[in-house]
Amino acid sequence: MTTDTKRLSFPLNGQTRSAAAKRRGLPWRFLELQIMMGLGALVCYLLVNLVPASSSFATVYHPGTLLFAAGDILFLTVPVVAWMVFRGHGWRHSLEMAGAMIAPVAAIIALGELAGFPYLQWLITAGYPAMSLGMLAHMVYRSQEHVHGAQD
Repeated sequence: MTTDTKRLSFPLNGQTRSAAAKRRGLPWRFLELQIMMGLGALVCYLLVNLVPASSSFATVYHPGTLLFAAGDILFLTVPVVAWMVFRGHGWRHSLEMAGAMIAPVAAIIALGELAGFPYLQWLITAGYPAMSLGMLAHMVYRSQEHVHGAQD
């Protein structure tokens, strides 16, 4: 009686990875980038609280202004780009990620302006999920680069 079992062999140099390890790679990379986005949001929050309410800067930089939305986008995007460059993805892929993160927020701003809706107040809340969705879409589109990044 014979059995049709196959023996699994694992290479010593680690060049091939199992399918399960590849699937785990994308969520892990997404979590890494979300942590960097969260740190950027924390820095933005702490800096906004340092601005005295009586200063002239506080009159133009507060929730509900385009300047605040631009600053928020900057503080959420720059740490992600820096982390990707640090992880070896290079400037091109890092800037593509920044574009993918900014595109949904830019669409919200453009549609809000065209429709005449007061969107800036809730953009603070909707901006983070919109940027995360853009990040996830880019990661799925470029999954090979994120799963097999330069550090693997």
